[in-house]
Amino acid sequence: MSVSETPDFSTGVAGSDQVDPTLDVPLVLGTHELKGRLVVGTGKYATYELMQECLEASGAEVITVAVVANGWLTPTAATSSTSSISPATPSSPTPPDALGPEDAVRVARLGREILEGLENPGADWVKLEVLGDTRTLLPDPVATLEATGQLVDEGFQVLCYTSDDPISAKRLKEAGATSVMPAGARSAAARACSTPTTSASVSSTSRKSPGTTR
Repeated sequence: MSVSETPDFSTGVAGSDQVDPTLDVPLVLGTHELKGRLVVGTGKYATYELMQECLEASGAEVITVAVVANGWLTPTAATSSTSSISPATPSSPTPPDALGPEDAVRVARLGREILEGLENPGADWVKLEVLGDTRTLLPDPVATLEATGQLVDEGFQVLCYTSDDPISAKRLKEAGATSVMPAGARSAAARACSTPTTSASVSSTSRKSPGTTR
């Protein structure tokens, strides 16, 4: 496929006639059931109006919001950006460059407070990113596990950014994580450190089992 070609995502495989049968199966994340697989972020837009147009055009059922990057430091400061988000669209706050579990938990609480005020159905979601450093943008597995446990105890549905280690993924699921996204996933900081083998192993070991809390 050339760069100028537009991928045909309706088939599930870009540039192919092969149909992915899983696309007809709803995606269940915690208490939410989604028809599509597309999750869209809210960063890098020139204006809030452009962001709203793009979000609506995408048809995405879920969007993520970097709380600090979008100016959500207080409920008042969040008003201008949240006015561009449909209340019917579940939104997941993302702690930005959190370098410790305390930072992640604090920002997650702030995001939930704001989304609850908007009566947004995704108020109890958090896309958790606890980074080891800002150079590699890779996750800190120990701090991520600690933050996950605390957020689950506080009623959050935690969508975890994690390493490509299947044991770490398993521990996160045992701690109550709703889902895990290993580094190397399509939206995971564009760091393709996962191989197909390790990705498959993470997927297998992090599925719900009798030992998990959710």
